[in-house]
Amino acid sequence: MKASEPLLKIRFDGDALGAGRIPVSHLLRFLENFNKALQRTERVMRGVADSIRRGAPLQNTREEIALDLVLLTHGSPAAVLGFERRQTEPPLPSMDNGLDILENAITGLNIVQGGGDNQPMPAGFDAGVLAAWRDVGSLFRQGVSRIQFTMLRHGASVCGTYTYSGYERIQQRIQGPQTNIRTIEGRLLMADFKGH
Repeated sequence: MKASEPLLKIRFDGDALGAGRIPVSHLLRFLENFNKALQRTERVMRGVADSIRRGAPLQNTREEIALDLVLLTHGSPAAVLGFERRQTEPPLPSMDNGLDILENAITGLNIVQGGGDNQPMPAGFDAGVLAAWRDVGSLFRQGVSRIQFTMLRHGASVCGTYTYSGYERIQQRIQGPQTNIRTIEGRLLMADFKGH
């Protein structure tokens, strides 16, 4: 990893943004909900049955996923944010829970945007994590058209893209299958009302 490249870059495209400019309200909403998604992913990975339930993350895990904004730059008509970890003591490379959480959040986001209703949730995801990503996606109704994530890990990039169609897909997964109820008028000539 180059010294100049941050651990995580997030690029925002859309009409509400300028080159290197993002409204403060958009930035605050994104950071709050992205942090919520990471914390809930951590809870699911730790084995908590319901990630929405209140409960503080473990102190060491909170430090492992704590990010500092270190870069605000631009790509054509887009805003690009760069994040580094706040953690001062690097963990063992094979046991870095913070990077595992970030990677699962990004790769899982790609999976849930493209999968069907019957597809199982990816690692680190449950309904609470989906709800947090849905809240991140509320920016799509406010002039953001795409959010791209690029994380550097072991010299390779882990990439993900969040779009409006993915946002709608996540909302459908949260709502679950819809029941189709129809009213049919006519006469009932025969019926079988057995107990089973």
